[in-house]
Amino acid sequence: MSLTEPPFDLEQTDKHVTVVCRLPLQLSQGHRYASLWEQLQARAFEQLTVDFSHIVAYDTFLVVFIRRLRQLATDRSATLQLWGLSPEMERLLQFFEQQAGASQVPPAAAGWRRFFERLGESLLRKLEDIRAFFVFLGSLIVDLVRHPHRVRWEDLPLFVFAAGVSAVPIVSLIALLIGVILGYQGAVQLHRFGADVYLADLIAISVTRELGPLMTAIIVAGRTGSAFAAEIGTMKINEELDALQVMGIDFIRFLLLPRILAVVLTLPLLSLIADVAGIVGGLLTALTTLDFTISGYLLQTQQALNYAHVFTGIFKSFFFGFVIGIIGCFQGLRVSAGSASVGRAATIAVVTSILLIIVLDAVFAVLFQVLGI
Repeated sequence: MSLTEPPFDLEQTDKHVTVVCRLPLQLSQGHRYASLWEQLQARAFEQLTVDFSHIVAYDTFLVVFIRRLRQLATDRSATLQLWGLSPEMERLLQFFEQQAGASQVPPAAAGWRRFFERLGESLLRKLEDIRAFFVFLGSLIVDLVRHPHRVRWEDLPLFVFAAGVSAVPIVSLIALLIGVILGYQGAVQLHRFGADVYLADLIAISVTRELGPLMTAIIVAGRTGSAFAAEIGTMKINEELDALQVMGIDFIRFLLLPRILAVVLTLPLLSLIADVAGIVGGLLTALTTLDFTISGYLLQTQQALNYAHVFTGIFKSFFFGFVIGIIGCFQGLRVSAGSASVGRAATIAVVTSILLIIVLDAVFAVLFQVLGI
């Protein structure tokens, strides 16, 4: 390429100007087209034709060049014709025109559009999560029903200890404090009406039917559900689950079912412990604030409670335990990559479990009311 070669040819016939580009439309050659703009500014024309058929090399300077031609034609109210553009050139121009059009969306419209895009993306992700959850749930049930002998039962005591026995102190303490708080609040109100004796009824029924199972499930969800999600998620990141599959071991039966069954079995027992601790907390309140004796309080509690009150709480605990176990394991399997994903899975597992526990508790409350239990 000679430095003396003219970068373009310019011809004018009446009000029609024709420009034939000769040199590559590249940024390194852009300065050699500077005189073109000076000549066009000095001429009067109504139609501008630019021929690109001789161009064999170009870069994004082509886009800038054509944009400037269009701006010049617009300022002169002239017609612009572009000849000889190859398909590759047209695709390059179209790409940058789309990007420019997207950037010219009004801020308000762009904000609303982005809002609905995020809303739609979030909805699609939730629907996909729901679909994957039911597939996972079906796999668990099928494996448990068809192949119970293949479940790793020898690991069950380990998870029972981790999910149940080690949770006894914190469950007992919180249930005891709940009983104390409920006792103080109830004692103040009942004393105003001279109904002190019914404090035992209030604490016994509310703890056994609702507060005992509910608080126990929330504690276990935060303690055990998050642990399941973190453990399974870490195994997935470390490719341990893939290794089990390569060895022909079904990780659902090997890892997940023992954990879920351990929570299902231990949560009713923890609920019973919470019931006892809550009643003891109420007893402490009754002894310190009201004219109660230990025997009188326990006798009134025995008269207030029946099997329905106790077993409704235990019955709900089985479902609460199943929700905690399956949500924790499912969120662990949804981990993608990185330690941050493990933390998010643990958080989602706890929040989702607590939400579903409260929803289930409300459903059971209505159902038991309808059935008269």
